[in-house]
Amino acid sequence: MIIVEGTGFKIGFSKDDAILKSYVLDGKEMITTGPIPNFWRAPIDNDFGNELDKRSRVWRKAGEQKTIKSATVKQVGNEAVVTFTFDLNDEQKQVIANYTSTYKVLGNGEVVVTNDFKKANESLPEIIRFGVNLVMPREFDQMSWLGRGPHESYQDRKTSALVGLYSGAVADQYFAYIRPQENGNKIDVRWMTITNKEGFGFEFIGMPLLSVSAHHQIMEDFESPDRTDGRGAAGWKMIRRHINDVKPRDLTSINIDYKQQGVGGDNSWGALTHDEYRLREKAYHYSFRICPLKPGEKAVEKAKVSYQ
Repeated sequence: MIIVEGTGFKIGFSKDDAILKSYVLDGKEMITTGPIPNFWRAPIDNDFGNELDKRSRVWRKAGEQKTIKSATVKQVGNEAVVTFTFDLNDEQKQVIANYTSTYKVLGNGEVVVTNDFKKANESLPEIIRFGVNLVMPREFDQMSWLGRGPHESYQDRKTSALVGLYSGAVADQYFAYIRPQENGNKIDVRWMTITNKEGFGFEFIGMPLLSVSAHHQIMEDFESPDRTDGRGAAGWKMIRRHINDVKPRDLTSINIDYKQQGVGGDNSWGALTHDEYRLREKAYHYSFRICPLKPGEKAVEKAKVSYQ
């Protein structure tokens, strides 16, 4: 374990898992599960229509299937830089991508996170999103953001979602589609806060912009096995078919993404999402800041500070 400590904070990084494992702020553990690379979403109806759920399925759990290559830490002034490099593998343990996560811990407890992704070869299918998923305790149930809102928005579904300052309960970010699927995303986000009711929590600041969402469910809670009429094949038990199948959990799951593929919809039986809204490049890179946020501190002021 790599430990970085400062006034009021203690951050732990697991060398075995290549992940930010713990963030204790003023004696309180803020993280249940650290940032895990994420390339998937719960398939929407249009995804099933063009078989994206089958075509890109190799990426579904890639962020959890890794072979760690190196874990290093160095100190630069009053900053600590922790770098993990690893391969992402498919279910047959074949390498499908190379990945580097760099965490720069500043003296005030802020963490600048940089993620670099590169496909192992050109024949691999497109990814559906490029980001990370972070889980915090259920106590952190309030969300505010400067970006498009107040309703959900996607690359190709954003005109009616105007850029502004919005806030609400995390529970209210869930959009209950009749069949559970991806929902609640916000794009062009400058910063987002996830706090408890006292205003204690984290601020996530894009460098420059993010695509984000937060729920009291995990991705699998919105994921149906197929788009069928609900009967399924013989001997196949259908799950997560209706609104009442989605239950809140004792957690807050947060997606902090560079981008997510658009939702498409020229038709729902085969048309692909327009190319400009797909993630077809071989390599991607993005950064964001994790800032501790205490009661009385103003998120908008912290976001104005630049460390680039």
